[in-house]
Amino acid sequence: MWSILADLFIGLFEFIADVFLFRRLRRTHGRQGRSVTEDTLAVARFDFVTLVLIALVSAALMLVLSFGFGVPAGWSVGIGITVGAIWGVWRYRQLVHE
Repeated sequence: MWSILADLFIGLFEFIADVFLFRRLRRTHGRQGRSVTEDTLAVARFDFVTLVLIALVSAALMLVLSFGFGVPAGWSVGIGITVGAIWGVWRYRQLVHE
């Protein structure tokens, strides 16, 4: 039970840290300041919608490459992770520069 509570506390702390990091990045790039609520919703949408979508697409790409085209499992996993990481960084940069 303590591990579940610790995970929840760490997850909440990480989310709050993400919001403050996001606000600081936007401020350093000279973007217009928004309310904390808008930034919190933007980070939540990125964390829970965009990243889940990227993970699902990356997993599907791995499976298609491995089973559909006969690419070795190591290569398909590497390609899927690389595509997901590049896409995630690109989306986060878009979010910061909005």
